[in-house]
Amino acid sequence: MQGQAFRWGVVGTGAIARQFAADLKYLPGAGVAAVCSRSAESAEAFRKRTGAAKAYTLLDDMLADQEVDAVYVATPNIWHAQQAIAALDAGKAALVEKPLATTVGEAESMAASATKSGALLMEGLWTRFLPAVTAVRTMLAQRAIGDIVRVKGELAYFHAENPAIRFFDPMLGGGAALDLGVYLLSLAVDLFGAPERVEGRWKAARTGVDCRMDFHLSFSNGSDAALSCGFDRDGDNAFTIFGTKGAIRLNPPFLKAQQVTLFSAPLRGFAGAGGLTGKALARLPFPGKTAKNHPFPGGGLQFEAEAFARSVRQGARQNGVMPLEDSIAVLKIIEAIKALPPENSR
Repeated sequence: MQGQAFRWGVVGTGAIARQFAADLKYLPGAGVAAVCSRSAESAEAFRKRTGAAKAYTLLDDMLADQEVDAVYVATPNIWHAQQAIAALDAGKAALVEKPLATTVGEAESMAASATKSGALLMEGLWTRFLPAVTAVRTMLAQRAIGDIVRVKGELAYFHAENPAIRFFDPMLGGGAALDLGVYLLSLAVDLFGAPERVEGRWKAARTGVDCRMDFHLSFSNGSDAALSCGFDRDGDNAFTIFGTKGAIRLNPPFLKAQQVTLFSAPLRGFAGAGGLTGKALARLPFPGKTAKNHPFPGGGLQFEAEAFARSVRQGARQNGVMPLEDSIAVLKIIEAIKALPPENSR
C-alpha cells in the first residue's frame, strides 16, 4: 500500500461520518471508497456527497470489497463491537469512533479479534491526535510546569431529557460518560497512565443512563484528577494541568482544542477551585501567562485518520498514541463508577 491511495470504507452515514469524510480532503491520497448503511437511500446520498465509488446496505458485502483498505465505524455506540469484530475477522483494519465499545467485555473481545486477525484496531478518540495536545505532551516532557499536582477538567453540554434521542437511549449505548466522559478520561490516561485509585459518583436520567458522572482519579506520581461530564448543564469545557511551577490549560472546548495557555508561575488555590476556575484563568492577567494557537482546517478528524493509515501501512498491531489498553482502561473507570448506586437513588 505504500505510495498508493488509502481507501476508506465508512460504516454509518450520520454527522460524525460526514465530518470524517469531509476531513479526508486534507489528506492527499485518502478518500472514501465505499459506504455502508442499512438504508439504501442514506448510503446512496452519502456516496454522492463524498464521491465514493460504491454504496452498500450489507456490511459483509463491503468487507468483501478488495478496494477497501480499512473501515471507519461511525454507527451508534451499541453497534461498535459487533461491526468492528466483523471487519477484523474479514482482515480489515478498523478505526472505531469513540467510545471503542460500551463495556469492558466488548472491548476485550474486540482486542482478541484484532490479535487473532493481525489487523489494526484503534479507537477514534481524535482529541489525542490534535496539534494542541501534541504540544502539551512536549511541554510536560520538558517539565515546563514542574511536578504535576492536579488535573481539572469538565465537559458538559445541556440536553433536555428525551428518551427518543441517542444521548438518553440505553439501547443505543447512551449516557454522558460514553459520549463526553471518554474525552476527559482518555486524555488523563494518555498523559499520566491508568489511575491507581478510582472514585466518583453519577446521576441517572429517567431512562437509567447516566446524565452526569464525576471522577476522582489518583495516579502513581502522587497527582490526582477531578473530572466531570454531563448533559445536565453547559460546562467550562477546559482541561487544566496544575504543576509545582505553573499550569497548562487546553482552552475550551478542549476536545477540539486549538489554543494552549501556559502559566509559568504556580497558580496557588486554583487547582481546587470551583466552577469559576476556567473563567478566571482565561480572564485574569497572571504572571507568565502565554497562549499559543494550534489552528487546523476542518473538524480535526484528519489527524487520527492520518495516524491510523500510517500505522496500517507500517503493519503495526497497535497505534502508539492510542493503544487499546488505554481504551479499555477508560471503560474500566466508567464501569467502576457506574457500579455505584446513582446519587438520585439514595
